[in-house]
Amino acid sequence: MVCAVNFRAKSVGRTKIDDNSRVVLDHQALHRIDLSGRKLAQFSSTACRFEASRFEGAEIESASFGAGRAVSEYVDCSFDRARIHFGPGGCARFVRCSFRDVDLRDWYCFAVELVDCAFSGRLRKAVFNGTVPDRERTTAGRERDEFRGNDFSAMDLVDVAFRTGIDLRQQRLPSGSKYVYLPDAANAIQRTRAEIIVWNDLGLRRTAMALIKSLEDEVAGGQRQLLLRPDAYAGVPKEAVDAVFASLRGSAGAPSGP
Repeated sequence: MVCAVNFRAKSVGRTKIDDNSRVVLDHQALHRIDLSGRKLAQFSSTACRFEASRFEGAEIESASFGAGRAVSEYVDCSFDRARIHFGPGGCARFVRCSFRDVDLRDWYCFAVELVDCAFSGRLRKAVFNGTVPDRERTTAGRERDEFRGNDFSAMDLVDVAFRTGIDLRQQRLPSGSKYVYLPDAANAIQRTRAEIIVWNDLGLRRTAMALIKSLEDEVAGGQRQLLLRPDAYAGVPKEAVDAVFASLRGSAGAPSGP
């Protein structure tokens, strides 16, 4: 078997490579590991630390970058041109990592931290949390996820949610007609609700109010700014989506207060 995994660091724990398509790492401290160009059915890391490692051009069918009941950390690593389908996000921390020209899918992160990372390409279906759920706090060793300094400005974010207190002012976000950014989400949603509540079309009003309620739930969960895409609401009648987002766009720049 030809193995492209090269270790240049102390190594404590277990490394398991069943065949050319599976890499399972457990309690490793790894420097300059190289998985560039690998096509993997599975990648799993438990309580590992990676420094200056390369995952460039890798294709991973099921990736768990934070498996087990301890945090895995990635510092100054490159995932450029990678194509990754994630399993559960688990407990992981990424610092100064590069995700350029990537295709990432199904990245559901409840105890994942991102600090000073750069992104371009596409991310489809993802959740990032600012607050660690109660059930994950013992494993993560913290109540909040550090999430700052990340550059998503060249990333196509499709069905991606920032929740429970991520400060979007500390990130660079994509812009353009596909997105609606609400810097003061509570105020914008309140103003839009006030417009909708007097609509004469009861069916349209009911549908629009359900959409507004979903946004209010995000704010109630601790998210002060929202980055939204109208096309993420494909299951909602287009007339209601267009009307709600037209109002939100107008309300986004309105001053707060009465």
